[in-house]
Amino acid sequence: MLRTDDNYQILQPMYPLLIQQFVDDYRLQNGIAVDIGVGPGWLGMELAKITDMRIVFLDISRDSLDLAKKNYEALPVDNEVSFVQADVCEMPLEDDSVDFVMSRGSIWFWERPEEGLRAVHRILKPGCFAVVGGGLGRYIPPSMRERMQKAVQAGLKRRNEKRPSLVELAALVERAGLTGCRVVSDGEHAGGRWIEIEKKK
Repeated sequence: MLRTDDNYQILQPMYPLLIQQFVDDYRLQNGIAVDIGVGPGWLGMELAKITDMRIVFLDISRDSLDLAKKNYEALPVDNEVSFVQADVCEMPLEDDSVDFVMSRGSIWFWERPEEGLRAVHRILKPGCFAVVGGGLGRYIPPSMRERMQKAVQAGLKRRNEKRPSLVELAALVERAGLTGCRVVSDGEHAGGRWIEIEKKK
């Protein structure tokens, strides 16, 4: 049985839809994908279900990695995987070595976000993409989106947390000095805040 906590349990139905969006948008099927800030491992697990990608689960927290590993081992999949404990700024991955990077909900907690974005760019192969930020994705049905957005906002209020606006994310990208980036939402009135990085060939 998959292990998680209440917050992830509320959002869990969103993860397969978000991964399907990533697979469609970036034509993912083979190669190496890195999931940064894995939590219980939902993103990487959903990607393993529908692609042949090798998946690197990367988190600074050993507890998160242990939980993600236990959850992954319960799946009937055979993708090659690894679990790496590291800060995003110090990822032990080679330059130009990764086909896709995804990170949902972790950048808000990076101590050095500009440096983290540069590190993500460093490990990407030329012509490949990363998506970093937070949101529910474009494929969520309206009723599910409304319910989940209310739960997310209630959680932020309870924890006295705030997320940066699209304008603030754009300023972060500018400070990072990266080219090939754009800041996007999940769609008009849908919320979501994402940084898409394309490493130019």
